[in-house]
Formats: sequence, C-alpha cells, structure tokens
Amino acid sequence: MSLRAIASKNFIDRNNELEAFMNIPEEARTGDSSGVLLSGRNGAGKTELLRRIFDQFFNHRNDAIPFFYTVKTAFTSVENFSKDYLCSFVLQCIAFLKKKPSMIDACVYSPEDVTLLARESGLQWAVDIMNDYLQVKNSGDHLKLFSFAVSAPYLSFVSTGTPVVVILDDFQKIKRFCEINPIGDYNNYWTLFENSVKFRHTPHIISGSQAGLNMMFFEETLMGEHLELLNLQGLGRNDSIKLFLSLCGPHGMNVSAEVLDFIDLFDGNPFYIRSFAQAVRQAGGASSEDELWSIYFSEITKGKMYKYWMSILKNCISRFSMRKPALALLYQLSGNGRDALSPDLSQKLSVTEDDIEQIMNILHSAGAVETGFTDIGLVDDKVLIDVVRGLYLREIEKEPWDKVKDAIIGHERRHVQIEKTPFFDMTIPSEPGAEVVAVRALEHIARNFNVPPETIGPLQVALVELFADISENAAFGSDGYYLKFKLKDNAFSAEVVVPQKDFDLSENDIDRIKAHLDEVKTEKIMSGTRITLLRDISKDLASAP
Repeated sequence: MSLRAIASKNFIDRNNELEAFMNIPEEARTGDSSGVLLSGRNGAGKTELLRRIFDQFFNHRNDAIPFFYTVKTAFTSVENFSKDYLCSFVLQCIAFLKKKPSMIDACVYSPEDVTLLARESGLQWAVDIMNDYLQVKNSGDHLKLFSFAVSAPYLSFVSTGTPVVVILDDFQKIKRFCEINPIGDYNNYWTLFENSVKFRHTPHIISGSQAGLNMMFFEETLMGEHLELLNLQGLGRNDSIKLFLSLCGPHGMNVSAEVLDFIDLFDGNPFYIRSFAQAVRQAGGASSEDELWSIYFSEITKGKMYKYWMSILKNCISRFSMRKPALALLYQLSGNGRDALSPDLSQKLSVTEDDIEQIMNILHSAGAVETGFTDIGLVDDKVLIDVVRGLYLREIEKEPWDKVKDAIIGHERRHVQIEKTPFFDMTIPSEPGAEVVAVRALEHIARNFNVPPETIGPLQVALVELFADISENAAFGSDGYYLKFKLKDNAFSAEVVVPQKDFDLSENDIDRIKAHLDEVKTEKIMSGTRITLLRDISKDLASAP
C-alpha cells in the first residue's frame, strides 16, 4: 500500500467526510472512541477515503498508530492470513514510530525478519509480540493463532499505552475467507475481531460491501452496536464536474458542455467518472453527443465499468450453472422492477424457488440488488442497469452488436439531452417556527412541479409532524436544517437534514408520520441525520380533473 498511491491528486472535496474522522486518534488516547462502519455504494470512494484517512494519521498526527489493511481471500490457510496481518501491523508500527514511510512499500517480511527489524529499531514490545506469535504458531492451534493476530493492536496498546487506529477495507471478504478455510467445523471465527473492535483504545474503521457488512454486523452478530454508522454519498454535481475536469485538463482536452451534462448519468460515483474520463481520453476526446454515447456504450459492454461489474458478479456467483438464471433475474429487475418477482418466476428461469432465493442473497451481497423488509429491487444505478441489459442481450438473446447498442442507447437517447431530475434545495434557520417556513416552501415548490393538491396536503401534515419531533429532540440555533424537494418517477420527496447525528425517530413517530405518506426513511450521514418523506403521486394524478 504505497503512500504515493494514497496521496491522490484527484481526491475531490471529501473534507467534511475526512473531518468526521479527525477526532478519533485523540478519543482513542483518552479511551472515549468508538469504531466506525463506513458504508456506501460500489464505487462511491470508500477505499480512497480510507487511504486518505491513513495518510492524515500517518503523516500529520502523533497521538495514535494508524494501521491500514485490505482483507484478501487469496490466502490458502489461517496461518498465511495471520502472518500477513500481524507482520503488516508490526511493520506499519515501526514505519510510523521511526518515521520511515518507505517501509510501508516493502514486501511483507517473514516473522523472523520482522522480529529482527523490531529489535534493531529498539521496540522490545514488538519483539515480544512476534516471539509470542511464533510460540502460538508452533503449538498448531489455528484458532488461537488467528485470535492472537487480530488482537495485535490491543496487545500493542497494553504494552505501550499508545492507541492504535485500525483501518480495514474489504472487510466482508474475511467472512468468505473463513468459509473457505474452516477450522474444523468452525467457519465464523472472523467474530474473534469483536474484542479488539469494541476496545476503546483501538477503534476500528471498517469498510467494504454494504450488504455484506450489514449482514455480518447486524444480522448474524451484534457487533454493529459497538460502531458508529456513516454512509458515504456520491459527489455533488459540481464536485463531479471538478473531478472530471481534473482528469481531462492535464491532457489538454477541451471539455464541451455536452460532456459536463453527460456526467450526471453517473450520479456522483467517482469510479464511474474516472473510468469515463479515461475512456474519453483514450478516444481522443468527444466533440458530439453521438460520440459520447458511443464511448459510453463501449465502456458498459467491454470497458472498465463492464469489467468492474463482471468481476463482482463472477466472484459472487461462482457456480457457472447459476449465472444464466442470475443474469435473467437481473434483466427482469432492470426492466420491470419489483413486478419481476412473479409467482411463476422459477418456471420462467428453469430453476427452483430455493435457487431463486439463493441467487437473490448472492446478488444482494454483491451490491447489485437492495432489499427491504418485504421487497427487493435492482439498485438505482444506471451503469449497472445498462451493463446487465447489454450482457443479457448479447449472451442470452444472442442479439448482434448494432441491435444491442440501439436497445441500450436508443435513437432518441442519442439526440436528446439527458433528462435531469428536478429538485430544489434550501437551508432554513433552526429556530422556533421553522416548520412554517418548511411547509410554505413545500407548497410553493410542489405547485411549481405541478404536484396535485391531493399530494401537497398530506405532505405538509407529515412535515409538521416531523418538525414537532425535531423541535423536541434537536437544539435550536445549530447549523440550520437542510431541505431538498424532488420529483422523480411520479414520486415527490421531501428530505430534511438535521445536524445532530444522534437524532432518532421512535417507531410511533414514524407510524404517525407515515400515515400521510408511502415511505419514511432515516439515515445517518456525515453532516447529521437525513429524514426522507416520500409520496407516490400517480394515484393523485389519475384522480385529478
């Protein structure tokens, strides 16, 4: 993990996100810290953020030892993983304490070499840990070996009094590693991380597949109760454009307004923006909308975006016989949404209902589908949808390339500017009477969107109910309330962001508000808590005179 790779020039405007982590070393020193579970969609930039956090802690802080580790499933034994984890930890400790960042770029040494390096560096505590590790290894107890390795940050603190901030990426892979390499009949030994995770002098910042981590930390265990939850959003439009320009500008490319409008297609996903910028550069630029669509089509059928999703799906769906029904199911979801889950779906796909359930679970863990309590649907990701459609039409329908291109892009899509979702946002003071401002703003904006009065009234009532709860739980005079009103696919939504991360709605509060709506969602974000009120206006439109 090279520091040169960490110090990316194209790390665009994640200052708020970075700031949310900057108090962790000091809190770890005083024993007041808790770990963080960093979630977000595939390609949202979680790994890049973790690397930047490590860079800040390693180069600009002295109050805690930072340790960065990316979990891999390639190891063939518990012993190999334990050695790699422990040796990486001790090497990074030495590099930090002796201010020798070049050591991080070196290949991981053998335990004996690391022991010698620790002794030459005058770090007796590290020598003791390595010697103890070798004794456990020689005992042949693999469960104890794994436990010892993942407890190394805790053992380090006990010996030195210096806290450790553990930064783990792709953590969902540790579960897969344990399943592939069981210790006897035990394949859930990844839970041995729990003691180290909940120890307040060794906070863990954990990221990876959103669905996989949710299952590990909240469904299969209660480890999530020791962690704060932060959801990494996509970049805003201005930052998306800024990132794209930063990637194209150094190459002397002139970027047209059409290209900048095209960036909206990627919904702020840094990986997609970088991949598309690279594809535009390789094509020598794009001077027309047709050329942009041609580059995009190439990307989602054989380019980097295509290969990214193919690697995820192939890794998750390892059984070749399951890939065809899985692709067919994804295609159904991409076109018909939740209506694709018809009672006769197993017959259409020529698989059993158990196979359908297994495929659903696999696709959910891959981040390709999202599940509620009673429903499931494809994630709202235009790139993934187009990748699925192209793959299905080519490999299952056996359509020629020109028909695949027409089906995905469409004649009208190549000549019409990308449709933008209309929205209006504002920030209002967090003062008594804020609900009056919010309700009036909703009414004015909804009318501009031609939302029927039958929708506006219930939304206003729900908004008043919400602000009644906010006024009881949130302090006035804070940073203000951010409001965003949006109309998309016959659904009108009102988002309210309060600056308090500990703001919660009780089940009774949610039921009371939801009596006027179709959906109420709350989520913790970097800037506080977001509450989304949503109402389907299609019925109101149908009944309007």
